[in-house]
Amino acid sequence: MFSLPKLALAVLTGVSLLMTAPAAKAQTAAANILVVDTVRIQDQSSAAKSMQTQMQEFEKKLQAQAKRAEEKLKAEEVGLKQQQTLLSPEQFDVKRREFETKVGDEQRKLQQEQQDMQAAVREAQGTLFKALEPILKTLMTERGANMMVDRRMVLTSSDSLDVTAAVIERLNKALPTVKVVVGKKK
Repeated sequence: MFSLPKLALAVLTGVSLLMTAPAAKAQTAAANILVVDTVRIQDQSSAAKSMQTQMQEFEKKLQAQAKRAEEKLKAEEVGLKQQQTLLSPEQFDVKRREFETKVGDEQRKLQQEQQDMQAAVREAQGTLFKALEPILKTLMTERGANMMVDRRMVLTSSDSLDVTAAVIERLNKALPTVKVVVGKKK
């Protein structure tokens, strides 16, 4: 036999389930979702392409710089080996340590250049994403969407939901290039 409090609790639970089901169904039915392919934007937008070009140029310069430093250090190493027979063990040890310090300094310098480039790329990407945000919001408003998801998070969708081409077109107009500034002091 049911007690009155248990019966009241069961009725309230049933009523609350009945009331939340239509609300959940209404929320689900109202979802209007757009899809954007951020990878394609990073590959095809003119701003992203300009960033890639600048990065490639910097990497070439960095490789050339590393090659020159390596050649200089190899020549110095050969000279040091030739001096080994002419110098006392103590003098040679001092010269060897100086050489090792130079090698370490060059390695640290190249690593710092790479870190500076990575920081500059992150800053340029930030500029790109700042320009992208109002474009995405405008497209959502124009299309009556209340959510936009990245293509990588979608298993399947209708092509009509994909706004990537429109995003790239608008981004190319708003931000045709992004300057990648390496080694900028803050």
